[in-house]
Amino acid sequence: MSDPEFDPFDPKCFADPFPYYKVMRDKHPVYKREIPDYRVWPHYWMLSRAEDVNAALSDWKTYSSARGVLLDTDVSLLPPNMFNMDPPRHDELRSILSRNLTQRRISELEPHIKHYANDLIDKFIDTGSFDAQRDFGHLIPTLTMCHLMDLPSSDHEKFLRWNLDTLGGADFTSDAALSAYGEMAGYWEGLVADRRGSGHTDLISQIVNHQLPGEDLSDAEVAGFCSLLHDAAQNTTMNMITHSVMALGRLPESRRRLVADPDAWDRGVEELLRYISPVQGLARVTTRDVEVHGVTIPEGDQVLILYGAANYDERVFENPAEFDLDRGNVKAHWVFGHGIHFCLGNAIARLEIKVSLQALLERLGDWEIDEDKVHLNQLVPTRGVASAPATFDPVTA
Repeated sequence: MSDPEFDPFDPKCFADPFPYYKVMRDKHPVYKREIPDYRVWPHYWMLSRAEDVNAALSDWKTYSSARGVLLDTDVSLLPPNMFNMDPPRHDELRSILSRNLTQRRISELEPHIKHYANDLIDKFIDTGSFDAQRDFGHLIPTLTMCHLMDLPSSDHEKFLRWNLDTLGGADFTSDAALSAYGEMAGYWEGLVADRRGSGHTDLISQIVNHQLPGEDLSDAEVAGFCSLLHDAAQNTTMNMITHSVMALGRLPESRRRLVADPDAWDRGVEELLRYISPVQGLARVTTRDVEVHGVTIPEGDQVLILYGAANYDERVFENPAEFDLDRGNVKAHWVFGHGIHFCLGNAIARLEIKVSLQALLERLGDWEIDEDKVHLNQLVPTRGVASAPATFDPVTA
């Protein structure tokens, strides 16, 4: 493969983008791709080496988020949130969310996640089959979000639909996406208005009712937090859990080791994160001409920063295509980004992944993925799974 011919929206790249990344890292570390039927940008650049990914994520003044982090998307059509902001406003809003998203609040989620996982497993444990996405991965982050924000779990199907409509395709401002954003805005702003002045202790009530002098967030701004939590917390983690179920189905020795050695779990989660790389890439826009490896990226161009390629860079990870529970630098990945936009929800994601997979392994033991029926629906920004059927020996009481 001399030319990577890599298109993150082409289904042929969904299942295994990593060979394309290797060619880019080795031969085209600054790779330009034209967009034939573009909406905003006629082309974009891709950075694939770990050192370049790290440098770009560290330099928000050069690689700006203010015009959006989704490829070829008009950010003015989307609800405002921290993803699409630079300092100082980004830092002000991030400080509010991080102040309320405490370690104690996160730790208190663990028994609820375990309950959700076991409740889902109860529904298929005696059948001998389940869909790793539809019956498991899709649901755990949604139900966790409902608990964190004190939302009715009966609304989970609506939340899933919104998530898939807004982030589940190649056009993030399609008619379906914009319709979903409109519905979400009404839902979240109504929720915020109801919580203002209440004595509730959920995350949104805390943000609304415990502001510091000078913050004075509007209902729309707090609704932006809700939208951010809804999309980011669900989309990445649901697909990460599903891909983890798929990966462990293909790695029986690693699966059995995790069962036999509970102390291996924290390392196992980190290696799964690196190995799967749920967020493959997010975009930035250059604020000046910037030269990388002798190539000039002009001011105002969009750049796709490939987290997934960085996580497979041989310059950082030995034998990156191997899943290795004994990897020494297991946390040296870019799964949650880097710099000012490092994922605030990383601790929740790690907890959901660990607890849900532990429950599945404890209850089922072994399973196999029906590879011919796996349906992947996206690569960028997130490795999306529509369906991943699995079979196992039924467990009866």
